Amino acid sequence: MMLYTVVWLCLVGAGAASKVLVVFPVPDRAHSDLGDALVRTLLAGGHEVTYVSVFPKKTTNLNLTYADISSVLTPQSANEKNHKSMLYSRQPAHHILKAGPQYAQYALHHEALKKLLYDPSVAFDAVIVDWFYSGLLAPLASLFECPLIWYVHGDVSWHSLRLVHEEASPAYSVDLLSGHMPTLPFSTKERAYGLGLQVYYSFWMYYIEHFVEIPAYDAIFRTPMQLRKRLLPPYEAVAYNGSLLLVNSHPPLGQTLPLPQNTKLIGGHHIREPIKLLPKSLQAFMDNAKNGVIFMNLGNLQGKLPNQLKTQILDALSQLDRLVLWHLEDAVEYVPKNIRLLDRAPQLSILKHHNTELFITDGSLTSLMEAVHCGVPFVAVPSSGEQLVNVDLLVGRGLGRKVDVTKYLPWTLEGAIREILRDASYRTNMQRASSVFKRRITPSNSEFLYWVELVISTGGAAHLRSPAVAVPTLERYHVDLWILAALILWFLSKVVKVVQVHLKDLEKKNK
Repeated sequence: MMLYTVVWLCLVGAGAASKVLVVFPVPDRAHSDLGDALVRTLLAGGHEVTYVSVFPKKTTNLNLTYADISSVLTPQSANEKNHKSMLYSRQPAHHILKAGPQYAQYALHHEALKKLLYDPSVAFDAVIVDWFYSGLLAPLASLFECPLIWYVHGDVSWHSLRLVHEEASPAYSVDLLSGHMPTLPFSTKERAYGLGLQVYYSFWMYYIEHFVEIPAYDAIFRTPMQLRKRLLPPYEAVAYNGSLLLVNSHPPLGQTLPLPQNTKLIGGHHIREPIKLLPKSLQAFMDNAKNGVIFMNLGNLQGKLPNQLKTQILDALSQLDRLVLWHLEDAVEYVPKNIRLLDRAPQLSILKHHNTELFITDGSLTSLMEAVHCGVPFVAVPSSGEQLVNVDLLVGRGLGRKVDVTKYLPWTLEGAIREILRDASYRTNMQRASSVFKRRITPSNSEFLYWVELVISTGGAAHLRSPAVAVPTLERYHVDLWILAALILWFLSKVVKVVQVHLKDLEKKNK
């Protein structure tokens, strides 16, 4: 597989090298890791990359230039932990909608990016933007006169789909911020709730677009446009001018929604085969686990758990006859014999090991994707909107169990673990899901590179674009036709009444 990938990358990258601007403004390492994976693939294809990142790394690659915006973490925006609390807390979802323009403005006002904006000699062949509930970074493509490619770090939803197509119907899709995935087909109550959420968020998005993003767009991009002797185009014309929507998902993960031709599922592109070997001591620990290994990584959630609850979880895990690896950076007073704590954990390598029987996760899509890739059933402890929906989808497909965050977590977690270890159907279902996930025409990173190069070579891949994105909302839902039909019915009702009155008058005269 690795040899095939390398050969394919060489073939698709055999054309002229292009200059690509990659912008990942969200101050979260999960986003940054996915951006790093995209950049690696572009560099392997021979392209020159300018990478706007909150977490830049040292590099000796002459084709990679970082625009370091790491200072957005301090002091104005406090630190990474504050951003994580905004991203992963269970506060009202419209706060997430507000965070998107905020992160975009942090990046656009940063000197590292302003140097590119205010230099008329800078040019790119494509702009790839990490979408996070804002279109404010889309004008970068208009400024540099090149195609815009959106990248979605999670599953596709009506929020992201509307950038290149139309909103998915709440009759069969769920809002990722809703915190729950009901079973299809949806009941009347569930459809009404979904429609209400979509209308509610649409009002918020209208407000944010017109009273936050458009004023910011004018303030940020007017001068750079003038330096290039061009007029500032209308915001909607640039925000909804995406050539491609790349989604970090793939069946059997996520919702199976109808998608336009310019939306591509590339989930798993960050997974590099062959997966790296474990460190020797960890390899020996897992090789000697006669009854199997349970791996636990609760991600951002474990920073919120009280120390007493962590101790109780350790006590519950000590009752199992399996060895347990827990990725936990915090110090604890007592660690049971069957448990080993890791401050750094090579997650993919652990999941790939033949003795790994179960994965305990916070339910992030990347972690669930890696579990599916390796065929390991899971117990998830989700704590935020998208995680809750991601987990509900896979639990409904028999791939794992969900446990709620309560004071009874240690005992409900132990019960879920014992059920999965006892019931072989979870592993069987996960092995089948893994086979589906890995059965691709070409590796996902090669597919990503193919579509990016197609967009560049065709000047925007206009032949793939959906006509729905240009249709006004009133026409899309035939509101004008419904109004016309209502007027016609009203007019006919009046005609009928006039005819009835006339007929009655004739009857009276005839008598």
